[in-house]
Amino acid sequence: MTKVMVIHEWDDTQKEKVINFFDQLVSMAKSKKLPNGFKLERVDMDEKNNAAVCQWEVPSVQELMNVAGQMNITWKVKMISPSPKYEHKLI
Repeated sequence: MTKVMVIHEWDDTQKEKVINFFDQLVSMAKSKKLPNGFKLERVDMDEKNNAAVCQWEVPSVQELMNVAGQMNITWKVKMISPSPKYEHKLI
């Protein structure tokens, strides 16, 4: 499994479509209707700045790209698979 962050950016003309997309995505995650092996861990949205970040656990970046290609996304999307550099943990 691979941890992937997907960064979404859109312009004001796409806002309604983006909000609808995320509502459907969250609904699919809650009702466990995502593709097998896909886990949506978190969605953070900043509507004021037209941006969102999704944190996924997926079989591979390529498989996520394949599924995303079928979702009719028309705004800017960037997928990254970062490695932790620092994480604060409580003891």
